[in-house]
Amino acid sequence: MKDFFGNMIQKPHMVRRLILCFISVCMMGFCVYWMDRLAWGTDPCTVTNLALAAKVGLSLGNLQAIVNTLMFVIVFWRDKKQIGFGTVFNMFLVGYSYNFMGFLMEKRGVDYHFPTVEFGERFVFSDFMLNLGACVGLLIIFVFFVSIYMSVELGTAPYDALSKIIADSQKRFSFRTIRIFWDVGFTLTGYLLGGTVGLVTIVMAFSIGPMIAWMGKRIRKYLD
Repeated sequence: MKDFFGNMIQKPHMVRRLILCFISVCMMGFCVYWMDRLAWGTDPCTVTNLALAAKVGLSLGNLQAIVNTLMFVIVFWRDKKQIGFGTVFNMFLVGYSYNFMGFLMEKRGVDYHFPTVEFGERFVFSDFMLNLGACVGLLIIFVFFVSIYMSVELGTAPYDALSKIIADSQKRFSFRTIRIFWDVGFTLTGYLLGGTVGLVTIVMAFSIGPMIAWMGKRIRKYLD
């Protein structure tokens, strides 16, 4: 256990990494909120969690806290090396950042009816192509902050860690193949539970890994 806790803090520029990790995870939650509201889908994990939250009557933050804690137990049991401060940040802050953004928008009187988003009475965001463009922009921002989160190397989200554990437990399939099946499986589960599966979900299920790897290489040089 001493080595476990030691590995969590033995990183260069630790304070910088913690700050970047915290900000990136919160921004991921904000992006997920708007992707969900614009109805182009979210990442596969959130699709399932949103559907489950609606079924059991919980907020996304509370539902993800429960699901991530259950996943965390498995990760802690099988591969402690993937756990760090970033693991804990991701477990709770993505869902509660989503809730916080919803709280702020409710206080500001923002209403949303796809493909229209109304900001009070002054601005109506109703054009289909503008909504599509907004989702593409949100996807780029989301991938950017996920790349930062991964690049600071402060632990892996339980959802991501489990796919790595499954890949490492066998030699027949590559991690990339396992990850695609993992994401597609959650996408189908979310869809069957009544979740919103859209263009963003499909793109994330099949290509978010390579996109994060490409962007992460460019971010990591600023952290070492």
